[in-house]
Amino acid sequence: MWNDLGEYIVNLCDTQSKNHLKVVEIAIGKFFQVSNYLKRCGNIDLLMTDLSPANDKIIKDDITNPNLNLYENTQIIYSIRPPSELQPYLGNLTDKIGATLIIRPLFNEELNIKKMNLVNYKKAIFYQYTP
Repeated sequence: MWNDLGEYIVNLCDTQSKNHLKVVEIAIGKFFQVSNYLKRCGNIDLLMTDLSPANDKIIKDDITNPNLNLYENTQIIYSIRPPSELQPYLGNLTDKIGATLIIRPLFNEELNIKKMNLVNYKKAIFYQYTP
């Protein structure tokens, strides 16, 4: 399932451009399956952020008061299982920078953003919004 989500993001990047695209994972925590998949792709510049970074490859940022400079030229933002109280902040950031937003909530959690579309891609189920 996680490789399917990574594959979807790669395919989305391929349809947007053949050049390098900036993809950001917000609130990565300690779950690296999707980011590890994306790191193997040559056309993706991956940035990972979290409020409490697990290692030095993750940039500290608070999505409730984001450093907008980090997100300049970002085409895709994704977050896996973000708490519902953070979801509106993800939507606000996406609107500000014009990126596509992908959220994979917990299995039975409802989204706290109303404008997202449900996507089923192979074994991956997630929501997507493009401003």
